[in-house]
Amino acid sequence: MRVGAELSGMTLTVSRPAIHNLREVLRSQAIQPTFQPVVQLEDGSVKAYEALARFHAAHFSSPADAFAAATEAGVGVELELLAIERALAYLDDLPPGILLTTNLSVEALLTRQVCETLLAHASRGIAVELTEHTQVLDYPALVEVTEELRAAGILIAVDDAGAGFASLSHILQLRPDIIKLDITLTRGVDTDPVRMALARSLVGFAEDIGALLIAEGIETVAEHEKLRSLGVRLGQGYFMARPGPLPILPPAVL
Repeated sequence: MRVGAELSGMTLTVSRPAIHNLREVLRSQAIQPTFQPVVQLEDGSVKAYEALARFHAAHFSSPADAFAAATEAGVGVELELLAIERALAYLDDLPPGILLTTNLSVEALLTRQVCETLLAHASRGIAVELTEHTQVLDYPALVEVTEELRAAGILIAVDDAGAGFASLSHILQLRPDIIKLDITLTRGVDTDPVRMALARSLVGFAEDIGALLIAEGIETVAEHEKLRSLGVRLGQGYFMARPGPLPILPPAVL
């Protein structure tokens, strides 16, 4: 599945310019990964980097637009595969002991070529963040794949925890190694008692199942301090560091 062969001969609602841009991105592998650090809230030390796909503005105005167009055109998995291949190429640039996390949809993870690509780097310290926002109809198949990856040393993360049905179902079915607290719960957690209570409950839940909890989207010192006081140990967000090229080193003490 290479160079967007599926884009020809299809009746699509995707615009012709978008089809042209998808072909060009896939042909020239025109994805530039950027990396956002996951830090320990206590001292700001970097524990992981999340790889994020970025596209030239002439192709797509945002990553969301690119992946939405690719999904609609039937090449969403192909674009995701290219994105993780480009991200994994930077493994040698990471400091020793630092985890690299990549985002994948359930559909992509259930594709054998994607799974084999991950397994080829299993010893390098990587994690897969599941980003699916729809109900999974075949959890046994998904569990089989995630258990295969986990057995090889790849960590499984559930993204957007608390944001909806899909993430909670993933947690119950997959028993992830990492749970990422959704930005909608992080935003304003310092002033909203309901968000505080939910964050506190997820801290306890993660501890009970032996998972790491990472708060996403921390943007203010008040959010940072409140999450730390609630027992959240790891986080990422603009307050610590924006996505960028490696290495990104936030202040050692925040």
